[in-house]
Amino acid sequence: MNRLLLLLLLISLSASQTHTVSDTLMFKVNGLVCSFCAHGLNKGIGKMEYTDKAKVFVDINNQIVKVILNKRYKRLPSLIINQTITVIEESGYEVNKVFFNGRSLIK
Repeated sequence: MNRLLLLLLLISLSASQTHTVSDTLMFKVNGLVCSFCAHGLNKGIGKMEYTDKAKVFVDINNQIVKVILNKRYKRLPSLIINQTITVIEESGYEVNKVFFNGRSLIK
């Protein structure tokens, strides 16, 4: 039992040392009501060069779209925000709020 705990501790410590946090965009979106909506946004935003489909999360219960940026995007250009808002709005939804790494930004 002690060996198992030690092994788990070592694994978690090594994982935490190599883990880097990517920048995250979050959008509060009106109109997300079904899983089909979520799939469409995931697919559309996932095609953008600054992220991929595996890094786009759509929460229909809270009407939130979360986008994790690829690591090569060190700074947040307004272009990324505008491109994402365009995809969301062209899909028929309204963006109410935008957050970058948890901080609220003005739309």
